[in-house]
Amino acid sequence: MDPYRSFRAPGAAPPAPPPGPVADMVQQFADPYAFLRELVQNGMDAGARKIAVRVETLPDACATSVADDGCGMSREDIEGPLLTLFSSSKEGDPGKIGKYGVGFVSVLAIQPEEVDVETWRDGQAWRLRLRSDTSYELEDAGPRQDSGTRVTLIQRLSREAFVEHARRAQAALRRWCRHARCEIALSIADHEGNARASVERIDTPLSVAAPVSVTAVEEETTFVVGPSAGAQHLAQQRGGEPAAEHGQSFAGFYNRGLTLFETTDELFSGLSGVRFKVMSPHLQHTLSRDNVRREDAFWEALARVRELVKGPLRRELAARLPQAAAGAAAGEGAAAAAYAAMLEAALSPPTALDPDEIPFPLASAVAGDRIRAGLRALARGREPLLVAERPGALTEAMAQDGLPVVLCNHPATVALLKRCFPTARIEEARAAYLRVREEPESARAADAPLLQVVADALARARHGVARVSLCRIEGALRERGGILLPAGGERGGPEQSCHAARDVVRRAARFEPRHALYLNVASDTVALARRRAAVDPVTAGNLLARALLVEAKGPLDPEDSDRLLDLAANPPPLAGAPRGLPR
Repeated sequence: MDPYRSFRAPGAAPPAPPPGPVADMVQQFADPYAFLRELVQNGMDAGARKIAVRVETLPDACATSVADDGCGMSREDIEGPLLTLFSSSKEGDPGKIGKYGVGFVSVLAIQPEEVDVETWRDGQAWRLRLRSDTSYELEDAGPRQDSGTRVTLIQRLSREAFVEHARRAQAALRRWCRHARCEIALSIADHEGNARASVERIDTPLSVAAPVSVTAVEEETTFVVGPSAGAQHLAQQRGGEPAAEHGQSFAGFYNRGLTLFETTDELFSGLSGVRFKVMSPHLQHTLSRDNVRREDAFWEALARVRELVKGPLRRELAARLPQAAAGAAAGEGAAAAAYAAMLEAALSPPTALDPDEIPFPLASAVAGDRIRAGLRALARGREPLLVAERPGALTEAMAQDGLPVVLCNHPATVALLKRCFPTARIEEARAAYLRVREEPESARAADAPLLQVVADALARARHGVARVSLCRIEGALRERGGILLPAGGERGGPEQSCHAARDVVRRAARFEPRHALYLNVASDTVALARRRAAVDPVTAGNLLARALLVEAKGPLDPEDSDRLLDLAANPPPLAGAPRGLPR
């Protein structure tokens, strides 16, 4: 087939592209800006290590250039494979991507006024000027060292049109070339807008947006596979990554990193909820460059992806979850988000794990462990699963008693815990347990008269206790005026262990000699009584005792009320060393 067209008469106005095979080839490109992919592909096929794309304003025009440091072209290459439709120099070469000899035609898709090609090799340079009507001029550009090719498209664009053109060029490079196996840099220079030229790298490693992924390299084919579940908890879209990669499912097919086909709509059997990419020299694009050819290599790749999901991907998730849980237990922010993402993947098909395989971070270490798997044993019984947003003295006390508290320092963790154990009762540790810290003896000395009167009043009402003291409460029941605990506390003192709120409430109505009464200094009732006791400890103590009995038992029966009234009318003398206080 002949070249596009011979020389045209100098000064002739540029005619519209004539109908025929060239126009048909231009129209068959699904994306007009795919010309950038075709030029990058030609550079890669020429052995380029670096490709520079530049979009810049000129006086009343715009120039878009693609330059590479590949092997360049000779005059025979230009007049033959480059300018002749369907005469591809890559035919039969498995190391090349282009096969149809129509790629260079794509530069006419955006209707440039002129396309300039500079190419050099073996000490010789050539310059080709291709016009919109497909006529051309080819001239000797003199001697030049090294090798390479630069293709420049000239258009007349308004500044508004230039801005849109630059945006579409950037989007096209990110879509078609972001995994290219050579360095690609894009620079945009808006001289008219006096803006500083921006430069960005287009090429990025082959990866998927997923909380965990596996990469398998088998002969010349690379697979990257990950679950979509949980990815929403990670950092938002990475620079240059198309939004399509964040779909519920995603499939991408590439040859040497150049995009053949990407989809979020086509669901391949057994791969729902999976994001995967396949890069292989055995995959080829269709004639229109907007899909991958459905040949044996395509179906074999899908089968291998399914195998990676069922085996290596699930094993990788199970192996990395403990490390992620440990990271979440040690801090917040990114570590907590990474764990939440993996946890959701572990609860969602096709990578769902058994609940006993899933470790959860603990607010405080239990028996030296900061993570705990196998919570199903707790979820089956009546004991609730306890959670806390952050560690503290209460969770430390609970851990000393062997009570695991799941650390929920990410907003999604509680909901994911419920998904893992749908029948379990989830309770906040601070709502279910409390820790009591007795005030030091020096702080209690000023309240000794008040404490004696309270102890005497309770004893007179036949509700005597072993002793009365002051405390601060962390966790549940912080609003109560007083709580009853076993005398002497557990493990040597009330602050040394945690107490289940339900047990404290159950014990509240039974004032017995084996119990110690702890008055909560943060309670409004106790605070008022302490202030009153500075003037009249007897009245303050009797009123406080009455309030504590009402709080614990409800309305007083007549006998209790009569005894307290009698005590108020005939109070015993205050001793130098108040009864009921520890010496």
